[in-house]
Amino acid sequence: MQAPLQILDLRQQRCPMVMVETKLAIRARAPGQVLRVLLSDPGSRRDVPRWLDKVGIPYQVLEDEAWLTLQLTDSHT
Repeated sequence: MQAPLQILDLRQQRCPMVMVETKLAIRARAPGQVLRVLLSDPGSRRDVPRWLDKVGIPYQVLEDEAWLTLQLTDSHT
C-alpha cells in the first residue's frame, strides 16, 4: 500500500508565511504520510531546504525549474 500524499502548494505565498505553513504541515502529517511542498518564492526556495537540513528532516528535490518541489517521506516526529 502506498503512503498517502499531501500536496502543500505554496507557490502563491511569500516568506515568512511559507515557512510557517511548511512547519505546520510537517507537524500535522500522519506517520508515513508523504508531503510534497511546492515553492516559487526565491527566498523560500533557499530557506525551506536550508531549514529542513538544519533540523534533520530528509527530503528529495523532485523538480527545480519553474518552481521547487520538495518531497518529505519520513515519519513525522
